[in-house]
Amino acid sequence: MDFRDTYFNIWKSAWDFHKQFADMAGTDKEWETVVNTSGEMVERYKNKPGYAFMKALILAILDELERVDKQRQKQEDKGNEKK
Repeated sequence: MDFRDTYFNIWKSAWDFHKQFADMAGTDKEWETVVNTSGEMVERYKNKPGYAFMKALILAILDELERVDKQRQKQEDKGNEKK
């Protein structure tokens, strides 16, 4: 296993995934795409070096996307209360 190539590719894939969904509106269809895409990404590394690392990064990104979505929803709810 070439450390640099293996981990660089994992970090880049995770970064691209995060960037792809960072500005989503949080619709059910978008979340379905997020879940499907994340599953495909992890599956590509199954039985390969870095599988556990990719899985951990994807889970961390999913957690962050969910946190941001909940925060956005709270802001929207507060804005709707004022109207």
